[in-house]
Amino acid sequence: MPDRLLAEYNDEDAIVAAIHRLHREGYRRLEAYIPFPSHAIEAALGEPPSRLPYVIFAVGIAAAAGAYGLQWLLVAHLYPLIVGGRPPHFPLAFLIITFEMGVLFSALAAFFGTLAAGKLVRLVDDVQGTPGFESVTRDCFWLEISMRDPAYDEDAARRLLVDCGAVHVTIPEATP
Repeated sequence: MPDRLLAEYNDEDAIVAAIHRLHREGYRRLEAYIPFPSHAIEAALGEPPSRLPYVIFAVGIAAAAGAYGLQWLLVAHLYPLIVGGRPPHFPLAFLIITFEMGVLFSALAAFFGTLAAGKLVRLVDDVQGTPGFESVTRDCFWLEISMRDPAYDEDAARRLLVDCGAVHVTIPEATP
């Protein structure tokens, strides 16, 4: 059962105009597949800013605090050794590992967060089997309307997409 309608556009201005017109008509569940990053398309879709930087920062701080706490627990509390006249809890000795664990876990959070936020963990999507969709990697722009959109009406959506300059409009075939 298909769950989306796809339209192909030849240039960026046409897809931006189509997105604005669809928003005026009440469509909200739109997705764009584009060959290069475009701030105009992102702004037209009205995507909220990513919360990923906040997650990365929180993970980095938590990892650094955890590394510092573990070092304190092991070196200063459980197995205190007085070496060279310095106290068991000497913060300068803990800074390198604390910093490195913060950086390591921030990098891991950025990597896996980008995979999750970009929905890049899916191996197959029905849209990839659409005839002609491979043009999105070269020079064409594709716009998707979800059939779960409250304003969705297939005939009206097809007419609207064609009026906005779509080269062709199709429903992706389900992959087995």
